[in-house]
Amino acid sequence: MWSVNNDSPFEAKSSLVCDRNGASQWVVAIKGTYRLLRDGRVALANRDEQAPIHESPRHRGDPLTTSLAGECELDYVRQHTDVLLHGSAYAPGGRPVAELDVTLMVAGMTKTLRVFGDRRWRRGVTGPEIGSIGPFVVMPIVYERAYGGSEAGGDTPGFEPRNPVGAGYASTARRALGQPIPNIEYPGGLIGSWRDRPCPAGFGPIARHWLPRRQLAGTYDAAWERDRLPLLPLDFDERFYQCAPADQQAQGYLRGGEPVLLRNLSPQGEWRLHLPAETFVLRTRMGGRWHERRPDLHQVELRPDDCKLMMLWKSTLPCHADRLTLECTTIQHKPRVRAIAEAAR
Repeated sequence: MWSVNNDSPFEAKSSLVCDRNGASQWVVAIKGTYRLLRDGRVALANRDEQAPIHESPRHRGDPLTTSLAGECELDYVRQHTDVLLHGSAYAPGGRPVAELDVTLMVAGMTKTLRVFGDRRWRRGVTGPEIGSIGPFVVMPIVYERAYGGSEAGGDTPGFEPRNPVGAGYASTARRALGQPIPNIEYPGGLIGSWRDRPCPAGFGPIARHWLPRRQLAGTYDAAWERDRLPLLPLDFDERFYQCAPADQQAQGYLRGGEPVLLRNLSPQGEWRLHLPAETFVLRTRMGGRWHERRPDLHQVELRPDDCKLMMLWKSTLPCHADRLTLECTTIQHKPRVRAIAEAAR
């Protein structure tokens, strides 16, 4: 009962998940891990290298003080493909630079960030000013180095709700002095004053308790407790399930086969490849008959530092009235575009 027969080289898991109104949905997730080769080819990783499907969010450390490393991969469906990148900025040719732009392009989505060496606010004639820039060769692209942060103590402690683990947040000029300035910014919204409050810049996932994602979770008030508990509030927005920054969410679902460009995100400078294209057919035995589904691509996760690519597909089948008759799901797999390098086998 509730088993999955996986005829693919990838990881697979299933779960019963409730929708916003409490109706049961049978969710099947498939996760594929690939190796990125320097010549642009993509090779299926060995069976023992296939990354697991995570059933809860993971942070880089303490959830209160570190950024999100990855979201739950077995929750409800996402309406768009999330594109994520975990990596670093690399100075061209390994020669130290004070700043450079990095670019992520997937299909028609292009995003560029500007990366600076370490800087701090120093005392100026009219207030804090940007200090000298320390050169760098490699700079991690993490939200801890983007605009944000918090202040503890004092009469008015505060924090940046869009990125409470970042750098650069200050409530007064005095508190800004000596504090680090973000390493990672949007080129169109560079920091010029300690009073600036730019959008935190990064390629990684947004935590559930950060803005703007938190606002999509709905209203949990007395009316909700009286009329809806334990269901989700009526104003819950299903975009909450998307964990990528808004400018890294595809319009609908990617299908595989799309071009990818990484610029200054690896020692080789520019990396071009195509997403693998896979086809899955999921057949579920429930209520004495077979139900067929084709999963959608919910997440693309690039890890150029590790030469890895992960792709997550999910399928949802309404099963509330028949969940006790649900027997099994069989996963049938057929690559549409086999971008496997012979030398990597």
